[in-house]
Amino acid sequence: MEFQKRFKEFSRKLKGVEVHTDLCYRVVYNYDATQLRGRCAGVVYPRSVDDIVSVVKYAGDYGVPLYVRGAGSGFSGGAVPVVEGVVVSMEKLNRVLWFDPSRWLVAVESGVVNGELQRYLAGRGFFYPPDPASLEFSTIGGNIAENAGGPRAFKYGVTRRYIHALEWVTSRGDVVDYPMGGVTSILVGGEGGLGVIYSAVLSVLPLPEAVKTALITMPGGAEAVGFAVKVILAGLKPTVLEYIDSKTMICVGEYIEVEGFNKSDAYIFVEFDGVAEDVETQFEMLKDICRREGAAVKEAKNKVERELLWDLRRSISPSLARRGITKVNEDVTFPIGKLEEAVDFMEALALELSLDCYVFGHCGDGNLHVNIMTDRRRTEEMRRAEHFVERLFEKVVELGGSLSGEHGIGLTKRRYLPLLFNEEQIEFAKEIKRTFDPALILNPGKYFS
Repeated sequence: MEFQKRFKEFSRKLKGVEVHTDLCYRVVYNYDATQLRGRCAGVVYPRSVDDIVSVVKYAGDYGVPLYVRGAGSGFSGGAVPVVEGVVVSMEKLNRVLWFDPSRWLVAVESGVVNGELQRYLAGRGFFYPPDPASLEFSTIGGNIAENAGGPRAFKYGVTRRYIHALEWVTSRGDVVDYPMGGVTSILVGGEGGLGVIYSAVLSVLPLPEAVKTALITMPGGAEAVGFAVKVILAGLKPTVLEYIDSKTMICVGEYIEVEGFNKSDAYIFVEFDGVAEDVETQFEMLKDICRREGAAVKEAKNKVERELLWDLRRSISPSLARRGITKVNEDVTFPIGKLEEAVDFMEALALELSLDCYVFGHCGDGNLHVNIMTDRRRTEEMRRAEHFVERLFEKVVELGGSLSGEHGIGLTKRRYLPLLFNEEQIEFAKEIKRTFDPALILNPGKYFS
């Protein structure tokens, strides 16, 4: 049976589930932040776990590929329907189900936006540590699928650490509600290809007693990440330890109308939180390191100044949109001791290939975001950008790093997997995929499909 007939039968079976096939829906849900286009035949909006069960069961019966989508904010093509199929939008599964402050747990549906959860918890004296830069629009389900981290990951770790339990639907339509561990844990970072997550029970923490934030200026990229390494080796444990290169910071300054950033400088954004006495001690140690290294430090003296520094960090992605209509965005990781070599390499490679490159990220755990701002219509420049990515990934592997820190493999990095894994390892991963999704209806065409 051809796809359109199968899709029509599939849609007819979804009694009570919202389905849209109008062109406006198919266009909007046909791409993610990569701007890569797929073949979206329609969009379904489940509002309960029973709706998800129906969608998955009938998709299996009629051979309809499903692409689960949170906010479509991913940078690896993870939500793009590369094989003609149906986008399962989780955006209407957006409820906080319960909160138990005595056990430091909160249960949410997968479509809850990270930032909205942060505000909900803050009003009750708690916070959820994973805080990707996209927190104002990315969803908890998407964060789980990519095992997202964020600026606070250096101290607090990534999403996996805070998942207490998941309720999810298998590719056969069975509901699994199980604590983290065993079969459930494999969905974290599974990129939507192993099961459909309905809800999560998350571990949360009380808000810290004290916070101190600062922006440190160094005379160059390698010097800045080298400074960050010295902070780590000194035994300090900042909550946030972020690298921002000069081009990125100047771009952000223009975007939020803040002046004073120099083309020759690079920056380290740092924050400490915890017990007031300990925060004060660590911050004084940081200032001692700054004095020894000749680094300028701008300390946030109050909440308004702290929010301004965070505005700088959170504005990086939107500010870069002014530099080109196409963003080639890679999030690679390096061993901490190789960061200086990595930054020097990226700066030299961008200069060699005449590309407009911006580098920033979570240098505390070696995760750097490398962005080439370009225009997909300039084919020769796009070829140079692709060559940049190939050489970057080769360098990543040479230095003992990883192709992705938190954006995932998805569609964009799939062809580079043999750089990291041999045939036996790739086949093992494919076997896991076939075990969880024997009909290959969940996010086909991605990762190890």
